[in-house]
Amino acid sequence: MNKNNLRTLRNSGRRTFFWLLSFLIFFGLAEGQVIVNCLVAMVDETPVSLYDLKIIDLFELEPELALVDRPLKKEDLVNIYLNELLVVNLAREQINLSQEEIDQEIEKIKASLGSQNFEDRCQILGLGVEELIPYVENKLLFEKIVNSRFSQRVHISLQELENYYNDVYVPEVKARGQAVPEMVNVLNEIENRLQAIKARDQLARWMTDLKEKARIIINYDCLDKVEIKEQEEK
Repeated sequence: MNKNNLRTLRNSGRRTFFWLLSFLIFFGLAEGQVIVNCLVAMVDETPVSLYDLKIIDLFELEPELALVDRPLKKEDLVNIYLNELLVVNLAREQINLSQEEIDQEIEKIKASLGSQNFEDRCQILGLGVEELIPYVENKLLFEKIVNSRFSQRVHISLQELENYYNDVYVPEVKARGQAVPEMVNVLNEIENRLQAIKARDQLARWMTDLKEKARIIINYDCLDKVEIKEQEEK
């Protein structure tokens, strides 16, 4: 869901969910008030808070197939979490997660961020490791559900392979100052790239379909007024 798609929900959201503003939580300061949390959206009956988005951002919990790249924008964070909720709520009962998988993912996050950085981010949001578990579960479930749905390879024609080789692969190799291999020697690599592209396209179409069927309300009075700090370079 891009910015324009989100914007189309602004008016209906204000009319139907004017009460969302009552969820704003303020922390009083001598100079004024700072918003520390608010209700950003409703996905069917599931609320999405600014706190949820901050957790996704600080701990880099976007799924590998999130269809966005860092640095994340506010709209990216909303899109990632909406996608997760829509997919996980649709197929949660069909996929099982073990405690070992969850523990391994948390250890992977710690290793990626660094132990001290991980602890610092927990302190910033005032949460313990156990409070990350629901967000880690959503990430893993989303990835499992999507991978199971789009795991089958699709047919790729010779013309598609040739076009990608000439239009994308060869310019990439030349830009690196390397010798260009014959197409026959890199067919597997090119096909794998095209399979990944087609899977992402299928996922994007599926997410569009799920969003069209869901009731999604965005509270822009929260989203527009709150800055979400972009991830610093590690």
